[in-house]
Amino acid sequence: MKFSQHLGAMKDETKKNEFLGKLFINFKRSDKAYKMYMQNNKQFLFAKILKDCNDRILDLLVENSYLLSDELIKDSLELIFHLDIWIEKWNYFEIEQKPKIDDSFAFENEHTFPHDAVQNLLKEFEATRDS
Repeated sequence: MKFSQHLGAMKDETKKNEFLGKLFINFKRSDKAYKMYMQNNKQFLFAKILKDCNDRILDLLVENSYLLSDELIKDSLELIFHLDIWIEKWNYFEIEQKPKIDDSFAFENEHTFPHDAVQNLLKEFEATRDS
């Protein structure tokens, strides 16, 4: 491997690690927001925080999933598809319902959250952090 190729591979690995780290913290933030949402009568305040997390996760995935293995790209696409639908519904129902910050805010989504895909992405983060 040429030196320039080696540097390029190191740069990609650094980008991948940074991406996975940002994804990890947004997953953890999202988990916390969802727990607070469920514990507080699905309050709009926590729904807004969850929406912000999901927007950030979607942006990270769309911009950086190419750095991952083919299998993890499939997982990323599962999550991207879910978030695309969830965000569109969230935006629609926010306009429709016009909730106040303390109001309950919920809507149906038949496209369930891809837990396995998220777990696979989290495992990849843990593996890169441990190496």
